[in-house]
Amino acid sequence: MLDYFILLRPTLFIPLWIFFLLGVHFAGSSISGKSLLILLLYTLLMGGSYILNQIVDMESDKKNEKLFLLSDGIIPLIHAYILMILLFLVPLIITFFMQLQIFVFFAIALLMGITYSVPPLECKGKPFLDILWNSAGYGMVTFSLGWISVAPLKTDMWIHTLPYFFAVAAVYVNSTILDIKGDKMAGKITIGVFLGKKNTLLFAIVLDIITLILAVIISDYLGVIASGTALPFFIYALVSKKKKSILLSIRGTFLILAIIVCILFPIIIPIILFVFGIQKYYYRKKFNINYPAVFSGVDKEF
Repeated sequence: MLDYFILLRPTLFIPLWIFFLLGVHFAGSSISGKSLLILLLYTLLMGGSYILNQIVDMESDKKNEKLFLLSDGIIPLIHAYILMILLFLVPLIITFFMQLQIFVFFAIALLMGITYSVPPLECKGKPFLDILWNSAGYGMVTFSLGWISVAPLKTDMWIHTLPYFFAVAAVYVNSTILDIKGDKMAGKITIGVFLGKKNTLLFAIVLDIITLILAVIISDYLGVIASGTALPFFIYALVSKKKKSILLSIRGTFLILAIIVCILFPIIIPIILFVFGIQKYYYRKKFNINYPAVFSGVDKEF
């Protein structure tokens, strides 16, 4: 049963919750029962999208030696399809009867999840579209869902999404570097493949600086702290060009945001610790892998 929970890629739930709760915070409200329900349903919906991504990526995941559940046949493909469909339908049906705005954002998130992974658009394999889909998905759609779960939609909401759009972009571009080899073999042209390692690392620094500037302009002190603290990580990754430093720029940045959100919403701390701990136990027992971790022990250039 734990295999099926891990198939949802619960590691990705944490940034999802972070941006949702940032939306709640900037709406000037505290988390409510309604917003918790919306967050749960949204988590399930995105879990379905993460399954779809793994179904489509089975070949490249095998070459990149990651996400073994489908590529190694641990979970039957038909089971993955059934679970994915349920995770798509249940949240959509419930939110349809809750609130029109919430349902529309759920439908947009689902459409983005499908077009991100599935041909002919398959944005994850197209440079710049892959950034746009990730940045808009986490930094705008997820943030906005948090906002409208506690307050009316207004122009201020879109302004506050801007630093987080670029923050996600900065982290995402560096994450594509780790999969360049496998993506090339699978014929995917991500931003990492398109720009190459050095240019991608430079691009990430530019995106983080944009995040910092925007946060200063709109007086978003959380964005200033997060992007300012993360900037040395991105610079170190460019100088080092090693896997450990690149992983640190990716996971360290989200760790900063996670700490900020945990201070604002302490209720999320035990949930994050549970998700982290259960995966740590699972990957250690099943594959003898130390995952999740802030950075791996790999210290060589690649």
